[in-house]
Amino acid sequence: MIALVLLCMMADPWADNSPAVEYGPGAGYGQSFYPDNILGPPDPAATPTSPSFGENNLLTLGSDGWVVLEFTDNSIINEPGPDFTVFENVMDSGSGYFQECAFVDVSQDGQYWIRFPWDETTLEGLAGLLPTTGQDPLNPEISGGDQFDLEELGLEWVRFVRLTDCGDSVSDGGLFDLDAVAAVNSSTGIEENTLPATLSITSPFTSSFTIASKETGTLSCYTVDGRKAGQWQHSGLPETHDTSQLPCGVFYFVINQSTISAVKLIN
Repeated sequence: MIALVLLCMMADPWADNSPAVEYGPGAGYGQSFYPDNILGPPDPAATPTSPSFGENNLLTLGSDGWVVLEFTDNSIINEPGPDFTVFENVMDSGSGYFQECAFVDVSQDGQYWIRFPWDETTLEGLAGLLPTTGQDPLNPEISGGDQFDLEELGLEWVRFVRLTDCGDSVSDGGLFDLDAVAAVNSSTGIEENTLPATLSITSPFTSSFTIASKETGTLSCYTVDGRKAGQWQHSGLPETHDTSQLPCGVFYFVINQSTISAVKLIN
C-alpha cells in the first residue's frame, strides 16, 4: 500500500493542464475532447507514414490560434541535450514531410513569454516539422517530434509551453494539430521564489541601452517572433551597449535565468 501511494504521488513527464486557448479560423477539430486530447503522452499508434488521427488525440488550433500547456507537478529543466519535445501529426509522404508549423514560446510564470528562435528558410526552431515515430517519447534520439533546448534561451527551467499556429507567417502544409508535449528533462524541486529577476534595462532606448545585472555571461536579444537580433557579453556590472543596428520595436533580452522586454523608439 505504501509503495502504491508513493507511485501515485510521483510526477509524470507530460503536460498536466491547459489554462488558456484561443482558436483561429479553421479550428474545430478536437475541441470537444479538449484539453484531455493534448495532455498525457503522444498517440502511441502514430508512425511517420500513419500519423495520429482522431479528435481524441489531436487539437487543431486554426490559423494564428494558440494554446498554453502547463506542467503542474514538475518543471521542465535545462539539462544537456533537448529538454522537451512537441508532437504533431506530421506525415512522411514518401517525397518529403507534410508539415504544419507552430511557434514555440516558454514561460516560468505564464505571463512573460520567450519565443524560440527560428529560421525562415529551413523552418528550424518551429514545431510541426518532424513526424512521431511511435517509439519512446522521452528519448529524443528515437521519438521523432520536434525537440527544444532551454539552453538556447538561457533559461534553467519553465512550467508553461505555448504553441501558436504560424498562420500566413510561414509557408507550410496547413493548420497545426497538437498531439502532446513531453518533458524530456524535468524536476519537482524548482522553487520559483529562489530565482529573482536581476536584469533591468533602460527603456525606451534609442541607439544604446544600459543593462544592470549581477549575472555574467552572454546577453541575447530577440525580436517578438523569436529571431535573434543581437548578442553582447556582460561582465556583471552596469554596462552600456550599442543598439544602433536594431530597428524600432519590442525586443526580449535574456541572460542566464533572467529575462526582460524593452521597446526601442526612433533614433
